Amino acid sequence: MKKTILYVAIATMFAACGNGAKNYTLTGKVDTLYNGSYAHLSYGEVNDSVQVVDGSFVFEGRIDTPVLARVMVTKEKERAGGMVVLEAGAPEISLVGDEVICGGSPLNDAYNTYNKKMEEVYNVYRDAYMSLRGNKELSDEERDAEMEKRGEEFSAGRRALNTELFAANTNNALGAVALLQLARDNEQFDSLYNAAGEIVRADSRVVKEKQRYENLAKTAAGKMFTDFTIEHGAADGSSVSLSDYVGRGKYVLVDFWASWCGPCRGEMPNLAEVYKKYKGEKFEIVGVAVWDERADTEKAMKELPITWPVIYDAQELPTDIYGINGIPQIILFGPDGTIVARDLRGEKIGEKVGECLSK
Repeated sequence: MKKTILYVAIATMFAACGNGAKNYTLTGKVDTLYNGSYAHLSYGEVNDSVQVVDGSFVFEGRIDTPVLARVMVTKEKERAGGMVVLEAGAPEISLVGDEVICGGSPLNDAYNTYNKKMEEVYNVYRDAYMSLRGNKELSDEERDAEMEKRGEEFSAGRRALNTELFAANTNNALGAVALLQLARDNEQFDSLYNAAGEIVRADSRVVKEKQRYENLAKTAAGKMFTDFTIEHGAADGSSVSLSDYVGRGKYVLVDFWASWCGPCRGEMPNLAEVYKKYKGEKFEIVGVAVWDERADTEKAMKELPITWPVIYDAQELPTDIYGINGIPQIILFGPDGTIVARDLRGEKIGEKVGECLSK
């Protein structure tokens, strides 16, 4: 099965600038087994598709500013995909075999070189990991220490490549790729954002990430909760708001989760234990099902030890408001609605709830 480039999986769109839109002709190649199926091109809110003929496909259109676009081809259980810099002229992408190769322009040549180097860094880590995993001469402690060391080397190698990419591309599509890979907290994001040019700052994903950090600051521990309402979000199909639970005199633990999320499911026994121990006049748990289908949530409710109220079908609204980019996200709210703690996991959930209720 075709492997897709995993190092950077983002699709972006930039604001118009310069002399306006120019023509592009994106030529692609793929294994002939995909003949008759459709290739899909997406970036920002744009989606296009063309049929694969004799292992080839061609997209034609107009573009204002170079963007990083995703190309995907599927047929039954087979899938081929990769990223290409879509820009005026004749960019190219090859999805033949197990390689993803883009070219046809200096930006695509640079992006292709970056991806190859990133794959080399990953392969070194993977080989070391597999070797350590099979090494029977090491104790568990020695193996864990070596794996941690290799993981740190892998992270450092990736960071070095992204730093190099950003330094050479502070005002084009590749600069946005590097910025989003490098930023791990608000301080790092701001530093890179301030060094970037207008094209990178206008990137839709960069704009969204900037807003996320602003929302994180607004919903940090010590801040008052921000309300939201989900139509048909209650179990009976009526509308429900976070304020139906939060800010009403109880400590409320809110779990943002999804049925497909393994770590979310892994926290359910911890939450169930805390609920059994502390449920009452001073404490409540509320689940908020995000990024999920209601039917899947309802099915999971029958499989998991969930006995607390759940807000269904919340999708992205609450995660955008609270700056959440990964789940589970478990937040404890105080009796007056003040945010007490975020990012609670494992034993820390019960410890924090017990600490607050003992006051």
